[in-house]
Amino acid sequence: MNCSDAGRTDENYYKGITSYFESPCGMFELTKEVFLLYYKDVSAAEFILLVFLLYHLREQIVEGQDWEKIEKTAPSERTDGGNLFLRLWEMAPFQTLRELCNGSKHHKIDNQLREIDGFTCGISRCGDRLDQRYLLIDGEDSRDVFKAVFDEYRSFFDKGC
Repeated sequence: MNCSDAGRTDENYYKGITSYFESPCGMFELTKEVFLLYYKDVSAAEFILLVFLLYHLREQIVEGQDWEKIEKTAPSERTDGGNLFLRLWEMAPFQTLRELCNGSKHHKIDNQLREIDGFTCGISRCGDRLDQRYLLIDGEDSRDVFKAVFDEYRSFFDKGC
């Protein structure tokens, strides 16, 4: 919404925004849109959105159940969402997102993040622009960290919403 949109009452205009919050599928659709934008053109705003979306989406999938409760459930009785929750928890890239989420609340995360502007050997890849911006997490391209977690969600949601 831009400034000229302020005060609009057209329900269909806002339906797109609210649909992102109505279900895990809606939140995944938002995550997908932000991920695609970020992959093409790295920005701080989308970086922060992806950290929080990719970390907290799992909570919406399992409707607030915590890790301990899901882990104590017999594997044969776990939901697909519960299994996803545990798979994500065991992934190093997911733990990186957890540390970033918690770090933003509890301590400095400057040592984990590094910004590089411009095509750089060893980081840049085919398709990147010469003026590409990179945000590295512990020396790894943030796009790779996000993609590993995103792919787990995508395989879960590809089964249907």
